[in-house]
Order: sequence, then structure tokens, then C-alpha cells
Amino acid sequence: MDTFHAQPVHPFAFETYTVVAAPVPLPAALNKEPGAGGQQRFIAATRKLMDKKWLVLALRLACTIILIALLGKSLSWASLWTALLHARHGDLVVALIVGTGGIVLSAYQWRSLLNTEHIRFDLADLINLYLVGIAFSHFLPTGMGGDGIKALYVGRESGNSTGSISATVMCRVTGFLGMLLVALPVLVLWHARFAPNLILSFLLFSLLVGSMIGGAFLVAIFLPGMFKGKWARHRVFSSLLRVGTALSASIRSPRALAAGIAYGAIFWVIAILNSYSYAKSLGIGVPLYFYCVAIPLISLVAFLPISINGFGLRETAFVFVFSAAHVNSTFALLLALLLDAQALLFGGVGACIYLTMSGKVKASSSLKGVKNHVKNNHV
Repeated sequence: MDTFHAQPVHPFAFETYTVVAAPVPLPAALNKEPGAGGQQRFIAATRKLMDKKWLVLALRLACTIILIALLGKSLSWASLWTALLHARHGDLVVALIVGTGGIVLSAYQWRSLLNTEHIRFDLADLINLYLVGIAFSHFLPTGMGGDGIKALYVGRESGNSTGSISATVMCRVTGFLGMLLVALPVLVLWHARFAPNLILSFLLFSLLVGSMIGGAFLVAIFLPGMFKGKWARHRVFSSLLRVGTALSASIRSPRALAAGIAYGAIFWVIAILNSYSYAKSLGIGVPLYFYCVAIPLISLVAFLPISINGFGLRETAFVFVFSAAHVNSTFALLLALLLDAQALLFGGVGACIYLTMSGKVKASSSLKGVKNHVKNNHV
């Protein structure tokens, strides 16, 4: 049996998916018939799955292009450029520093949840992995997102894949609960100052995501007894089961859950201040409390799997949401583009971190990744 020795941070998880369709030896349990027939069927099934993923990616790319084109036709690019030239450079620097703080805090939250799973990682390594995850999400928009990269790498390094996936899932869940902890009190205190359609949109999207989390929890309880055989191994059911299992395990550790929610709430405060700082640099005079609802709502909208990484959808949501505060569409779009530029900057840093890793380590890790993927998932 191959033994994997821990190395410095070398995020190589993506290669598992880029080469998994290549012919590799299968475990005996997967070869239903003697000879190469079982392996050929495996390759054909894998290629069919990849073709389906590329079709979904193509549809999302088309939606992204359409949204950006419609948005571009409705705005004056000359006005956009003029507004950018008049932005206050000092506030832009402050906003970037605040955004960097959000990256560090997210890594702290992740480490806290990993510690709950008895996984120990250096904070600097987690920050690097977080940036690499952003790079994969922005520059390689395949079915394998940044969260998957982080979970696979940490799971492989620690030898605890289940714990790594649980911690990654709980980062999202506690982040959502932390968002509600920030936004709902603001809605209660200043509800009269928000447009009714904005309040309704926020509540509906929050209910949608909350229902998904609650449904995953119920699936974790009832699915094993309701479905047997291939149904229980279906990708949709197995994904929901994984999320629900992470939730049920966290309930048995309320202190860790509370810490994760607290980190999530602080992260949203930083994200709100990040957007507020960029808005101040553009001279947008909207009260801070408005951002406590607007930014979470825009994030919930961008979460929908309609466009690639939310591009086009996020910018449209900015224009729509800030129109409720009587902000000119040009300034609202420019605010969204500044935040996009910040994310691309962080993604560029993450790409540099990834590209500076040893090619030899990546290649050897990729081969082990294929073996582990086939052995552990029993495709």
C-alpha cells in the first residue's frame, strides 16, 4: 500500500478530476466480469458524466454572457469610467485591507471547525489553501469548486476525509447562520427604512437556503432507511446525506457550532465593511445599516447555480438592490466591479501560490489521487 507523506502546502486536488477519466486499474469489486469489460464500462460512464458536467457548464456560461450583455447595453460605460477616475484612492486601499482581513478570518473559522474534527493545520497553510480555492473557483469554473479543492487536500493530508468535508460544509452552514445573526436584527430595528420588496426578497432567499439545510438534516436521518441499493448511492442523495451528517455531528458539539457561527457573523461584518469602504470611495452615501441586508441578499442571489461563479448575476443584483436606496445604476455596477476585481486579485495570488508548487509533487500526488478516488468512491 502506498503511504502518503505530508508535504508543505501543495494544493493538487484538481488533478484528481482532470485525469480520472484515464484508464486506471480498478479494484476487483468493480470488475463485474473478467477481462477489460468492467474497466471499459467505467471509462464510458465517467466520460458520460464529464460530458454532462460540460453541458451544464456551457449553459451557465451562456447565461453569464447573456446577463453581462444585457447589463452592458443598459449602462453608460463612459459614465462608469468617469466615476472610477474620481474614486478616492485612500478609501480603495482601506477597502482592500478590510477584504484581506476577511480572508484571514475565514481561515480562522475553517481552522476552528477542523480542530473540532481533530484535524490540526497551520493557519498560514489554510490561508494559502483558501486563496488557491478562490483561484480555482474564478479561473477554472468546473464542477470541482474551491470548497472541493480545500476539502480534498486537507482530507488527504490529515487522513480524515470525512472530517475535512464536514468542516468545509460547516463553514458554509455557520456562515449562513452568522449572516442571519447580522442581518435579521438590522431588519427588525430599521424595517421601516427598507423597501418592502427588498425585505421580502431577503426573507424568501434566506428561507430557501435554510430549507435546503433543514432538508439535508432530515435526509441524514431518514434517507438510510428509505432508500436502498443504487438509490442511496445516487450523487444527489449522497451529497445531501453528507451535509446532513455534518449538521447532526455538529449538534453534538454546540460549543464548536457556536464558535463557527460567531466567526461567520464577524466575517459578514467584515464583508459589509469591505463593500461599505468601496462605496465610500465612490461617494455613495447610503447608510451602513443598508449594507447589512443588501450584501447578504446579493450573496444569496449569486449563490444560485445560474451563471459561472455568480458573474453577471451578482452585478445585476447589485444594480437592483441598490436601486431601492436610489443609487445610480452606474455607481452600483462600479461597486460590484470593484468587488469583482478584489476577488480576481485574491484569485491571482492563489494561482501564483499554486503554480509555484513543485511539479513533481503535483504529478505524484495526482496519480495517488486517482487511485484513492477510485478506491474510496467505488464508481
